Amino acid sequence: MIIKVKIKIESTIENLDSAGLIDGDAEKALTEAYGTYRYGEGEAFLNFSEENEGGKIHTEITCLGNSVTVRRDGAIESRMHFSEGETHRSLYVIPPYQFESTVTAKRVRVNLNSECGEIDLVYGMTIGGADKNARMKIWILQASK
Repeated sequence: MIIKVKIKIESTIENLDSAGLIDGDAEKALTEAYGTYRYGEGEAFLNFSEENEGGKIHTEITCLGNSVTVRRDGAIESRMHFSEGETHRSLYVIPPYQFESTVTAKRVRVNLNSECGEIDLVYGMTIGGADKNARMKIWILQASK
Protein backbone atom coordinates (compact mmCIF):
# COMPACT_ATOMS: atom_id res chain seq x y z
CA MET A 1 0.00 0.00 0.00
CA ILE A 2 1.27 3.47 -0.89
CA ILE A 3 0.70 6.18 1.71
CA LYS A 4 1.35 9.92 1.78
CA VAL A 5 4.06 10.98 4.21
CA LYS A 6 6.03 13.95 5.42
CA ILE A 7 9.79 13.61 5.02
CA LYS A 8 12.38 15.45 7.10
CA ILE A 9 16.04 15.22 6.11
CA GLU A 10 18.85 16.64 8.22
CA SER A 11 22.27 16.54 6.62
CA THR A 12 25.68 17.56 7.91
CA ILE A 13 28.81 17.72 5.76
CA GLU A 14 32.28 18.44 7.14
CA ASN A 15 35.26 19.22 4.91
CA LEU A 16 38.45 17.35 5.74
CA ASP A 17 42.04 18.52 5.36
CA SER A 18 44.87 16.40 3.90
CA ALA A 19 45.41 14.76 7.32
CA GLY A 20 41.73 13.73 7.48
CA LEU A 21 40.87 16.28 10.18
CA ILE A 22 37.81 18.51 10.12
CA ASP A 23 38.61 21.76 8.31
CA GLY A 24 36.23 24.68 8.91
CA ASP A 25 32.58 24.84 9.80
CA ALA A 26 30.14 22.08 8.97
CA GLU A 27 27.50 22.61 6.28
CA LYS A 28 24.08 21.81 7.74
CA ALA A 29 20.77 21.59 5.94
CA LEU A 30 17.23 20.68 6.93
CA THR A 31 14.77 19.74 4.21
CA GLU A 32 11.06 19.01 4.59
CA ALA A 33 8.82 17.67 1.84
CA TYR A 34 5.72 15.58 1.27
CA GLY A 35 5.82 12.42 -0.77
CA THR A 36 4.79 8.79 -1.00
CA TYR A 37 5.99 5.74 0.90
CA ARG A 38 5.57 2.03 0.27
CA TYR A 39 6.73 -0.61 2.74
CA GLY A 40 6.92 -4.38 2.26
CA GLU A 41 8.82 -7.30 3.73
CA GLY A 42 12.43 -6.15 3.96
CA GLU A 43 12.01 -3.30 1.49
CA ALA A 44 10.74 0.28 1.42
CA PHE A 45 10.39 2.96 -1.26
CA LEU A 46 10.18 6.69 -0.63
CA ASN A 47 9.54 9.29 -3.38
CA PHE A 48 9.35 13.07 -3.10
CA SER A 49 10.19 16.27 -4.98
CA GLU A 50 11.66 19.53 -3.78
CA GLU A 51 12.61 22.90 -5.23
CA ASN A 52 15.92 24.64 -4.68
CA GLU A 53 17.64 27.61 -6.31
CA GLY A 54 18.69 25.36 -9.23
CA GLY A 55 15.20 24.01 -9.93
CA LYS A 56 13.13 20.92 -9.16
CA ILE A 57 14.73 17.75 -7.82
CA HIS A 58 12.97 14.38 -7.63
CA THR A 59 14.35 11.97 -5.02
CA GLU A 60 13.76 8.24 -4.72
CA ILE A 61 15.07 6.37 -1.69
CA THR A 62 15.08 2.58 -1.77
CA CYS A 63 15.81 0.42 1.28
CA LEU A 64 16.49 -3.27 0.82
CA GLY A 65 17.43 -4.84 4.13
CA ASN A 66 20.23 -2.66 5.51
CA SER A 67 21.23 -1.18 2.14
CA VAL A 68 19.96 2.24 1.09
CA THR A 69 20.07 3.83 -2.36
CA VAL A 70 19.35 7.54 -2.86
CA ARG A 71 18.69 8.58 -6.46
CA ARG A 72 18.14 12.24 -7.39
CA ASP A 73 17.08 13.53 -10.81
CA GLY A 74 16.45 17.03 -12.10
CA ALA A 75 18.44 20.12 -11.11
CA ILE A 76 20.85 17.76 -9.31
CA GLU A 77 21.54 14.22 -10.48
CA SER A 78 23.23 11.64 -8.30
CA ARG A 79 23.12 8.00 -7.29
CA MET A 80 24.46 7.13 -3.86
CA HIS A 81 24.42 3.59 -2.50
CA PHE A 82 24.98 2.91 1.20
CA SER A 83 25.89 -0.56 2.41
CA GLU A 84 27.94 -0.59 5.60
CA GLY A 85 31.68 -0.93 4.95
CA GLU A 86 31.33 -0.71 1.15
CA THR A 87 32.46 2.03 -1.25
CA HIS A 88 30.25 3.09 -4.14
CA ARG A 89 31.39 5.25 -7.09
CA SER A 90 29.10 7.44 -9.18
CA LEU A 91 28.74 10.84 -10.84
CA TYR A 92 27.32 13.90 -9.10
CA VAL A 93 25.86 16.27 -11.69
CA ILE A 94 24.85 19.89 -11.19
CA PRO A 95 24.44 21.07 -14.80
CA PRO A 96 26.64 22.04 -16.49
CA TYR A 97 29.19 20.48 -14.07
CA GLN A 98 29.79 16.85 -13.23
CA PHE A 99 32.04 15.40 -10.57
CA GLU A 100 33.18 11.89 -9.82
CA SER A 101 32.17 10.91 -6.30
CA THR A 102 32.68 8.01 -3.93
CA VAL A 103 30.67 7.18 -0.85
CA THR A 104 31.93 4.83 1.87
CA ALA A 105 29.18 3.92 4.33
CA LYS A 106 30.45 3.82 7.90
CA ARG A 107 27.05 3.21 9.52
CA VAL A 108 23.69 2.36 7.99
CA ARG A 109 20.69 2.16 10.34
CA VAL A 110 17.22 1.50 8.93
CA ASN A 111 14.26 1.43 11.32
CA LEU A 112 11.06 1.40 9.27
CA ASN A 113 7.56 0.00 9.55
CA SER A 114 4.43 0.20 7.39
CA GLU A 115 3.61 3.79 8.43
CA CYS A 116 6.81 5.61 9.38
CA GLY A 117 10.39 5.31 10.57
CA GLU A 118 13.88 6.65 10.18
CA ILE A 119 17.09 6.08 8.27
CA ASP A 120 20.47 7.17 9.65
CA LEU A 121 23.48 7.22 7.32
CA VAL A 122 27.03 8.09 8.39
CA TYR A 123 29.56 8.08 5.58
CA GLY A 124 32.77 9.36 4.12
CA MET A 125 32.56 11.04 0.74
CA THR A 126 34.96 12.26 -1.89
CA ILE A 127 33.51 14.60 -4.47
CA GLY A 128 35.60 16.32 -7.11
CA GLY A 129 38.73 15.30 -5.16
CA ALA A 130 37.59 16.86 -1.86
CA ASP A 131 37.22 14.55 1.17
CA LYS A 132 34.24 14.97 3.48
CA ASN A 133 32.55 13.36 6.48
CA ALA A 134 28.78 13.32 6.24
CA ARG A 135 25.62 12.26 8.03
CA MET A 136 22.09 12.13 6.67
CA LYS A 137 19.12 11.44 8.94
CA ILE A 138 15.79 10.85 7.26
CA TRP A 139 12.50 10.78 9.16
CA ILE A 140 9.36 9.43 7.52
CA LEU A 141 6.29 10.75 9.32
CA GLN A 142 2.56 10.31 8.84
CA ALA A 143 1.32 13.22 6.76
CA SER A 144 -1.17 15.48 8.51
CA LYS A 145 -1.94 17.17 5.20
